[in-house]
Amino acid sequence: MTLLLSAHTEALHAARTSGEFAAVISALDTDMNSAIGRKAELERAEDKAIFGDGDLAEVRADLAACISEIALYEKAIEGADIRRIEAAKNEAAIDIEALGKDAKAKAADLSKRWRRVAGLIEEVRGELFDCDALKRSLMATDGDFERARRPDLRINLNSVRREAMAGKRAAAPERLSRPAVLVDKTLLSFLSLGGPLDGRATVRASVNPTVRKGDTHHPSQVEEA
Repeated sequence: MTLLLSAHTEALHAARTSGEFAAVISALDTDMNSAIGRKAELERAEDKAIFGDGDLAEVRADLAACISEIALYEKAIEGADIRRIEAAKNEAAIDIEALGKDAKAKAADLSKRWRRVAGLIEEVRGELFDCDALKRSLMATDGDFERARRPDLRINLNSVRREAMAGKRAAAPERLSRPAVLVDKTLLSFLSLGGPLDGRATVRASVNPTVRKGDTHHPSQVEEA
């Protein structure tokens, strides 16, 4: 028993985490299994000694010591397992607190990014308003060029927009929520042919295949994007 205490007591006293207690329990369990094996051998030796093959008193003394050793292992394992469970609970509580702090930090970052998105959207709206004013001004100027018989001075508004919006598009992340996918598609539609800002799409949507008699509306009079 003294050897048992000297072999495992230091490790038990030093253990703090659930993992450390589990390692000590594993070592105790290994030694206890060895003691159980010795107990079985001593029980067989006791049977032989009863019939004169060996010193019965010595065998029984060794058997009693072995049984006491096994009981000590069981008690040590039971106590270590209780401490392991307590340590695991404390670790779980610490993990939850850390998770809570991480969640708060992410929420603050999310709020900051949403504010930035809102600011960018407002900035884009302002730019679109200015683009629309410039576009309408250029459309009026194109009318002046037509009346002056100088179509060579006209500005192709679609070409201006498409050249300005040409370029590589960033790839969307693989794991993107459905609302984010829809928003991304909507934003990309403003940059694509046939999108809301494409004049040809506006013309196609505005042309009625059955023009009423007396209707003076003509597709060429529809605004360009």
